[in-house]
Amino acid sequence: MNKTLWNYYKQSADGQKAIEMFDPNPDDVYKNIEAIATFAHRLDGDFNPQQFVELVYIHEINFVERNLIEEETFTRESFEHFIDSYDLMGFEVKDDEIVWLGNKYILSANKFRLKAATVDALSMYLYYYDYYFKPILLSHRFDIIQKSCDALGIDLPPIPRSKDYLQYLMYYYDICGILNEFQKDNELTDAELCACLYDYGARVLLDTEELTTGKLPQPTNVWLTGASGNIDFKFLDSLEESQPSTTSIWACNERTRRGDLVIVYCTSPRSYIHSIWRADSIGIFNPFDYYHCRTIVRDGIKLPKITFSDLKEDSYFSQLPIVRKNLQGINGIRFSAKDYTELLRLVKEKGVENTDYPQLYTVTSIDFGDIIHEKDVEENILIPILKRIGYNDSDWTRQLQLKAGRKEKAIPDFVFFPRGTTHFESSPLVIEAKLDMSSMIEEQKAFRQALSYARMLRSKLMGICDKERLVIYALDNSGQCNIDKPIFDNYWQSIYSDELIGSTLNQLIGVEVIKGYI
Repeated sequence: MNKTLWNYYKQSADGQKAIEMFDPNPDDVYKNIEAIATFAHRLDGDFNPQQFVELVYIHEINFVERNLIEEETFTRESFEHFIDSYDLMGFEVKDDEIVWLGNKYILSANKFRLKAATVDALSMYLYYYDYYFKPILLSHRFDIIQKSCDALGIDLPPIPRSKDYLQYLMYYYDICGILNEFQKDNELTDAELCACLYDYGARVLLDTEELTTGKLPQPTNVWLTGASGNIDFKFLDSLEESQPSTTSIWACNERTRRGDLVIVYCTSPRSYIHSIWRADSIGIFNPFDYYHCRTIVRDGIKLPKITFSDLKEDSYFSQLPIVRKNLQGINGIRFSAKDYTELLRLVKEKGVENTDYPQLYTVTSIDFGDIIHEKDVEENILIPILKRIGYNDSDWTRQLQLKAGRKEKAIPDFVFFPRGTTHFESSPLVIEAKLDMSSMIEEQKAFRQALSYARMLRSKLMGICDKERLVIYALDNSGQCNIDKPIFDNYWQSIYSDELIGSTLNQLIGVEVIKGYI
């Protein structure tokens, strides 16, 4: 973390206000919690401040009045036992007395998926109870926390991939351990750590405003997702208002790419396809969300009502597996290009011309051979394009060993024009190749790995690629960059077949351009 910038922030009016807001020993706890909830809403427009405060209160009443927490401080083992056993019972307050509602439970002990989805309220309560715990706000937007940690140089532990939802709650415990180490290393108070993570990192170092006007990549995939309940319907219906809601976060497939098409189906009692949206982010995998995978959508276009009956009675759609399953489990189902074309046919049959609806981007298919291993990506796809933009084999070093601590050695895949003492070289560009980073988690791993190499090598540019795509990032003077803001992001098929895209890549990382950084 840049101590100079942090000290400037800490001494500013905004910094002092944020630090005071996260004071773990305030005169009025709920006044501070309400302020934190209002603050969190500014970071995530879908965050409900009132619901958050009420849920913290429900946790407090249950934990305190029922003596559910026995430890003064937790170990990992005792925390797991606590997570495994606690529940939240319903109650009413009458004449300042707590009246428990018999066997009516808000949250049963074995509902770990719901417990993980309410970690924001749980962690807020624990923050005031035990110095070890830190609040995890923004349960729908863990990606903001991840980006803030990236900007601050905090290496979060890998997100578990499990259907055992208890593991996601233990992941929270492990995150707190990492944050405590960062706090100790930088000599921060509890309040300063929270202000650093949620305000300095998430708001000051990063631009958290939604990309509601920027140009989107051309769509290459189509995904289905479902809408249910008044909140979803209200957002969708705003398309017909003079000032519609611009963006929202929606359940999706974790392989969603920015620019993809998202078709929203309204479940019962509506039971019809409502609109087409564009994904404004890649699929976000969130360990603390009931629906683990989400994307931000924008630029919605209302469709004529295509009902479930229309789909069942249509000769094409009636044969689709998802329709034959009565659209159960619709979130994140992929539509083929043929499926999308047939949907536009139904739109036209409803009397609406479909020329204004977004079209899928298609390119000439190129055969790269059998891509089975990471080496195949390097040899069959990456190296040929590097040579096309002017490089020779001698311009890069593969598997360059770098000093990373006393014994460990980091080994980047491609280091361009390395200079300096062995193990302590500098390089203007590094590229890390993977076989498949189609999932958000794999892309995050590749990004963080490349970023760590780029920082060690003081690189100006870095790239990550797999068998499908090449993504290039520019680092600022402090070695930071945002995973959502690459300077280049295209599919290999497009790079090889579209002269304009290939020329753009050459202008960004062509051999003469990179030599200019030496």
